[in-house]
Formats: sequence, structure tokens, C-alpha cells
Amino acid sequence: MVDLVSPGMGVSRDDVLTAYDMFLDRQPEDEFAISWHMQFPSRRTLADHMLGSEEFRQRTQVPPAPANDQVYAGYAPHQLGVFEHFPPYAGPGSPSFVTNFLGVRVRTSFSTPLHAFDGYVEGYPVPVGGVQGETAEFIGTLRSVLDAGDRYALLECGAGYGPWMAMAAAAAGQRGISDLRLYGIEGDAGHYKFMSEHLDDNGVGPESRTLIHGAVGAVAGTARWAVVDNAADVYGGRPMEDGPTDYHGTPQSRLIEVEVHSINDLLQREPVWDLVHVDIQGGEGALCRAGIEAMNQRVRRVVIGTHSRALDGEVMSVFHAADWVLENEKPTIMVWREGAPTLETMARVDGVQVWRNPRLVGAPAT
Repeated sequence: MVDLVSPGMGVSRDDVLTAYDMFLDRQPEDEFAISWHMQFPSRRTLADHMLGSEEFRQRTQVPPAPANDQVYAGYAPHQLGVFEHFPPYAGPGSPSFVTNFLGVRVRTSFSTPLHAFDGYVEGYPVPVGGVQGETAEFIGTLRSVLDAGDRYALLECGAGYGPWMAMAAAAAGQRGISDLRLYGIEGDAGHYKFMSEHLDDNGVGPESRTLIHGAVGAVAGTARWAVVDNAADVYGGRPMEDGPTDYHGTPQSRLIEVEVHSINDLLQREPVWDLVHVDIQGGEGALCRAGIEAMNQRVRRVVIGTHSRALDGEVMSVFHAADWVLENEKPTIMVWREGAPTLETMARVDGVQVWRNPRLVGAPAT
């Protein structure tokens, strides 16, 4: 009889199940496979094994570039040159953290799937991204830093634990930019707490950041927000609509009221924004439509996560009509499910769009 406990040596059964789900998008073949993987001495060595597997490489292989030179992963090969401006972190990993190429550390306690990366140090997020974001998001963020002057301003909407504030701060530090204006707005109380801890962990002091517990929308007001038992288990929240179920169709009985800040009010806080990052689980189109005039005047670049094919088109329509330049784009990957309560619940992998405002910043050199 296979002993599923003693062979762990630092890797639990749950770690193995999480690694299979994250890296291979499937369940283990059988109990023997689970037991075998539990023999790795640490979560880091398990993650290294999965990352080096042929199955993982086949899953993440970037298809050939189509005619417009924009690969399916959301970027063209020549755009990877932006990483050359940011030498990769070469130090050791830290227990209870995963560290990326900028040296940004994320507590594995912030998200349950991160447990498998305890102590792990990532290289460049190529070809498809890293545990903290997609390649196209990194390209857009790093370009915004390269195009900045002696100050850098970022607004992260739907911030979660604030990954892009910390990464922009690290990148700006490498470029000698010390005047930081970093704003993060997040509706979930647990994630809001994570955000403060994450910026503390990465040396982003109170003088450089403004953190807001609330939602962001087209107009100001209030909204109902579902309370979860463990914030590390649940990301992807958004304001509740009418009725007792959320947009996934799940009943929610514990609700709080949060303030909704209008995108235009938020944009008034700085004269120029180097980057606005938006990831609010379904309201991106309405948000951008409401804020496009202010964005035209104040925002140099926008990175947007999208969550349905309809949102892909809606966001693209808004920025195209306003004469912005699409630098990167990857459509939402969806799996049709009959009877799904919303289009967003069918998203298997979020989309991403990166837009540049030619009124405020010229074409990048790389």
C-alpha cells in the first residue's frame, strides 16, 4: 500500500495537486504519480521539475507569428528587447516567498497556488509569463518605465495584492527614478491587507503609495462586495449585481458595502500617469468608455486585463476610436459552457491589451 504521508519530505499531497493544476492543467494520472512527486525534497525542486518537463514545454510553446507579427502570446519577438534594459535578479530565493527577475518578492501565503513556488527565483517571464503576470503585461509596464522622466506615476485598478505597483517601483529603481506616485485600489479587504504587506516587503514606503479600499467604476457610488473566508483562495471578485448570487452564479450570504470611486475622480489625482493598469473582472469596457477623455489628456500607457471576447472587442473599440496605438494584444481564451451565468465565467485564460497614447509618448525604440 502506498504511503502518501511519509514520502513528503517537504512536499505535501496538496502541493502535488496544485503543481499539476498550475503547470499541466490536469489532474495526476494516479496515486502512484502523486506519491512519486511527493518525494521531491522541496516545493521549489518540484516546481523546477514541472517547469522542465516536456509536457509543460509543449503546453507553453509559442505558435508562429501571424502576418501582423503579433504572436498568440500577445507580443512580437522583437518586443522582448525591453528586458535587456533590466538585468535579472541573481540573488538567492527567500523562504515563504517567490522572487521574480526584478527582485520583487511575493509571499506564497498571498495565493494558494503560490505555495508550490516557495523559495523559487524566476527568470524572465518568457515565453508566456510568470507567476506574477503575463509577458505582454511586463512588456507594457517596463516600456512605461523606460518612457518616464524623473518621476513615475501608476494607477492599479483591481490591484489584488498590488503586484504591478511593486514591479514598477523595482523597475523604476533600476532606472534611477526615486519620485514614485503609486496608487492601488482594491475592493476585497483581505487583498487590500496583502497589498500593504507586499509593498512593505519590497521597500515601497508610505511616502510613495496611496492605497484605497474600494471598487472603481464608471461613476462614483457604493456597491455590495462578497466576503470570503480566505482571501488567498479567491481572486477575481467584483461588485455584486442585483440578487444573492455573484457573477459566477455562486450564492453569497456575507456582504459588505464598499465605496465605488469613479475612474475620472481617480485620474484627477495626478497631472500625468505613466501607466494605468486595469483588471476588474468584467467592467473594463464601461470603465474605459467613461474615462477615455481624461485618459487622452493624462495617461501615457494603459495595460488592461480582459475577461471575455465581448470585453476584448469593447475595449478595443474605445481606444481605437480615440486614436490610441495598440502595442500588444492577446484575446481571452474561453471554453463554452452552456447555461453559464455570464461570459466572464467561461474565460479560461484572461486576455490582455496594451495601449499607448501618441499624444503623450512616442513610439518605443524597442
